[in-house]
Amino acid sequence: MQELLVSKNEEGWKLKKLCFQYFKDVPNSFTYKMLRKKNILLNGGKASGDEILKMGDKVQIYISDESLKKLREEGSKAGELPKLSDYKWLTPDRVLYETEDWLILDKPSGVLSQKGKPGEQSVNDAVIAYLLDKGSISEKSLELFRPSVCNRLDRNTSGIISASKTRKGARELTDYYRAKDGRSAGKYYLTIVHGNCTLKGHFDRLEYVKSNSNNQAYVWMIGGKRPPETMNFGKSVIIWTDLTPLSYNREKDVTLMLCRLHTGRSHQIRVTMQHYGYHVVGDPKYGNPVRDHFLGTEQTGQLLLAFQLKLPDGKVVQAGVPQAFLGYFPNAEQLAIEKIKKI
Repeated sequence: MQELLVSKNEEGWKLKKLCFQYFKDVPNSFTYKMLRKKNILLNGGKASGDEILKMGDKVQIYISDESLKKLREEGSKAGELPKLSDYKWLTPDRVLYETEDWLILDKPSGVLSQKGKPGEQSVNDAVIAYLLDKGSISEKSLELFRPSVCNRLDRNTSGIISASKTRKGARELTDYYRAKDGRSAGKYYLTIVHGNCTLKGHFDRLEYVKSNSNNQAYVWMIGGKRPPETMNFGKSVIIWTDLTPLSYNREKDVTLMLCRLHTGRSHQIRVTMQHYGYHVVGDPKYGNPVRDHFLGTEQTGQLLLAFQLKLPDGKVVQAGVPQAFLGYFPNAEQLAIEKIKKI
């Protein structure tokens, strides 16, 4: 017999929804069959599945561990739980902010937000390892809800990334990032681009579309000719980025840029800078490999940092500036902070 204790994550759900989640790799008809046969009880009594759950309710499921294991497809469960000791990068200073429902981390370059195949490390698994180590979640609770990142960063983009600890946190962060009333506009990035970039102001005249097949984004001026290779990619959207040059390194011929996102599309900054002819240093997809070669940055990945974020509760968090940036602009952090204060 399995017993589930309803937490605040599941409060307000119907019983059958909780059961569907628990048997997530099994057809829903199995849940209905179990309810009919009275193999699923609520607080020890018969249940139809339509009952609204309250925190503290107990759901008894009369199925053996062996039968449950057979029902779930091979590899459908998380497998061996991640251990915090495997994530050397997740030091205390990488946890920028934490509430009861979500947390903000400072992701280093080279770490995936979500793993693409078994064996890869990801922020998702690091968050689970961290919360398990703290005792904030348990192996049992993971059967009903798995904490996960709510905004993704590319592997070689470093800086601020958020993750939910509860369903409430997932809803709050998702609503925040999707907000269209300006609440989510407090997202600042730092990047270094080739050349003496003088782009400054609001750049909201670009149409954007992205191909899932090659993970490539394309942009063009509103009203302009759409690239022929994007004709089958569906409807385009408008992207909006504020750009501000902070400093120019004449010796290396690179510019430190402050970017403020008003829309949050994948590769938005990288493809915007490519469109205007100022490629992000080290960018393997939208960059300039010849100029990267002469800088010795062709293997480093794009110099792009999710630097500062204003959170839903008004708190402002800030990531550390990597050494890769400081090698070109030792005062990058100071320049960015001073400029943001004036915006």
